Amino acid sequence: MAEERFFLIYQEASDEECLLTIQPYKDHQSLAEAINQLQTKQVDEYTIIQGKKMTATLRLAVELTEAEEQE
Repeated sequence: MAEERFFLIYQEASDEECLLTIQPYKDHQSLAEAINQLQTKQVDEYTIIQGKKMTATLRLAVELTEAEEQE
């Protein structure tokens, strides 16, 4: 049977890219260290989930339209 873990989920964004990270941690100490590192990067919004090994499916929809040129 899979052991319990903590999953830290956070997002980092810039003008060029947006990165979503889901990172597993086995204990409170390593999770706390990761959160401290996020705070030094000024990432203050994150989610912590406690559970067993998980699988994920990513669904992404992007609608692009042609930009109008200004004269």
